Amino acid sequence: MVTLSRKNKIALTAIIVVAAIMAVALPLASAQATNNAVSNIKTLNAQGNIYQTIDSNTIKYYPASLTLTIQPTSTNGPVKKFEVTGGTLVANGVSYTFTSGNGGVLTGRHAVLLQAQGTSPDGETVTLKLAGQYSWLGGSTLRIGAKLQTEDANYTLIMKAPI
Repeated sequence: MVTLSRKNKIALTAIIVVAAIMAVALPLASAQATNNAVSNIKTLNAQGNIYQTIDSNTIKYYPASLTLTIQPTSTNGPVKKFEVTGGTLVANGVSYTFTSGNGGVLTGRHAVLLQAQGTSPDGETVTLKLAGQYSWLGGSTLRIGAKLQTEDANYTLIMKAPI
């Protein structure tokens, strides 16, 4: 038979109490973190240039700014999924509006992929296909390469965004 001293009994009781508290508190804390992460709406603000190739020789470029509002839909696993809930791209005085889309963050590769649909000021359908890579060196930065497809032309975007 094992006899425990008073100190050992107090230590054992304290360990059991802490384990019981953690068993109850951890599932609650992780459930709250997951719920809050899904409801967070984020805004991406990027600056850069938009390029247009004309006659396969001439390249014109203009300053551009992109604002996208995204909402996470799944934050589990190596791909964090999100929906595009709105946004605008302003380039050369033309404003393109985005109303829907989806994408994901590939955490293992530090990459972001998304596709958004919207309209031009003329009511034409436009599609934005974006790929980005983020890094934490020298500040949190997302480097973006994107393609804007309109009914009339295709444009290339090269931008940067703080994250």
